[in-house]
Amino acid sequence: MLRTLVLSLLLLLTIGGPVMAADDLAALRAKGQVTIAVKADYPPWGFRDPQGRLIGMEIDLAQDIARRIGVPAQIVAVQSANRLEVLRQNQADIVIATMGDNASRRRIIGMVEPHYYASGINLLAREELRIARWEDLRGMPVCAKQGAYFNKSVARRYDLDLRIFKETRNAKLALRDHRCVGFLFDDSAIAADLLQPEWQGYTMPLPTLDEIGWAIGIRQQALGGDLDRLLSDAVAEWHREGLLLALEAKWGIKQTGFLVEMNQLWRARDANGDYICRRGADGSFPMACRPTRVEAQQAAPRQPGALEAWLKSAGLNLTILYDPYDRAQFLRGLANTILLALGCIVLSVAIGITGAWLLGVGFPPVRWMATAYVEFFRYTPPLVQLYFFFFGIGAMLPLVTAANGVETPLMGGFAWAVIALGIYAGASNTVIFRAGIDAVPADIHDSAVALGYSPLQAYVRIILPLALRNCLAALNANLVNIVKATGLASAIAVPELLYVTNQIWPEEGNTVEMMNVLLVIFFLLVSVLVYGMHRLEKRLRIPGQGG
Repeated sequence: MLRTLVLSLLLLLTIGGPVMAADDLAALRAKGQVTIAVKADYPPWGFRDPQGRLIGMEIDLAQDIARRIGVPAQIVAVQSANRLEVLRQNQADIVIATMGDNASRRRIIGMVEPHYYASGINLLAREELRIARWEDLRGMPVCAKQGAYFNKSVARRYDLDLRIFKETRNAKLALRDHRCVGFLFDDSAIAADLLQPEWQGYTMPLPTLDEIGWAIGIRQQALGGDLDRLLSDAVAEWHREGLLLALEAKWGIKQTGFLVEMNQLWRARDANGDYICRRGADGSFPMACRPTRVEAQQAAPRQPGALEAWLKSAGLNLTILYDPYDRAQFLRGLANTILLALGCIVLSVAIGITGAWLLGVGFPPVRWMATAYVEFFRYTPPLVQLYFFFFGIGAMLPLVTAANGVETPLMGGFAWAVIALGIYAGASNTVIFRAGIDAVPADIHDSAVALGYSPLQAYVRIILPLALRNCLAALNANLVNIVKATGLASAIAVPELLYVTNQIWPEEGNTVEMMNVLLVIFFLLVSVLVYGMHRLEKRLRIPGQGG
């Protein structure tokens, strides 16, 4: 069996390779359109207007690129977490989506130079916290956006307890609900937020870290080709002609020093009246004209160990085996998934047992309330319920002062995940246990009453044990669904397996490996549960009944 599992995993790791894509101008023009990926959750660079149309500074740039290529633009929305993957999976030809240029991303996609924008890392925080240094955040909960290039490096540098959300709006909502002391994000976006009335009382209190250029992304095989050259020339003209400065003004963005410097640099001429920033004999722009801010990150490269070298020689990028930070995060996620699954199972079984009894009581209002609970929670999506408890009910609870003096919600994301998923699964367990009770012969009920048992005593000591034998198969199926549903907790930044996996693959580009590892881990967890339930079924089987 182990051999079969290993072979299956290796097969999965080999499928899903890239297909042919349009990476040159002739192919794009033959295709008749260029697909450009932009952000839809990052105003004013990319967002949707009230009619749902994508607008913003980068959408304007995307339209200019399409004009230069000579074909219409198909604009598609991406998020920070998947903007690299849309290129690798050939879902877009170009990505212009607030993408910082760093060494790890250059190993995955091609980055066009020069950069068209730049930003650094800062914190959106409440003024009353009086945070003055990055070191003041050590060990504190800090909200962040999934897929941001700086999450891992800043968390390691300052020992931050990151609460990473898939959506920017959810991260900001968590900040308002005091679930974190600040929101780690680009300083340019924070500056734009602070101009809005809704963010009065908040500030950007820290010195900006690690300013980095934003690059247009293309597939690596397109680097050095005519598409790369067209995009590079476009960015050069944007700087030289002041288009980027004009778009900043159009979209109400505070003028940045980077664009002012680049405008001056690209407009400068030498003694002969020629532009200083022009292509040389080798076809490239001078290094001084394309300050990448990437070289500093590439200094003193880490030497891979024997395990890392062996895995990469086999085509496997499993950083959880050789990167201490990724490994620690993954093991933390595994532990939290197991604890979350156990908590949900215990709570849902307890609710199911109680709810099944309430459905059979003689007082109609109690039965009606139990029925209403079952119907409501079975017929609404678990993710909606999770948001309802976390952002809705959680926001109404009082704040408590933590040991570090920061006010935090009374209940954290893990507790709400157990409650929400446990209540959701408990509704189905109620029906399952009730069906098992109804299958117990009526004369057993009568016998229990004749022996002097109260209704509750008869239920606990006689009816329930027999009912459990009748419903173990259905209960097993529902408990399996509970374990698989624990991944929903990542939506409220509970660091379980899906959550930590989604932090690793956008940074390392090992989507296939991590998704298959996740698949195997959940397969093993469910297998353990199913094995345990089968053992319980054999132990409870009444002699003479069943196979």
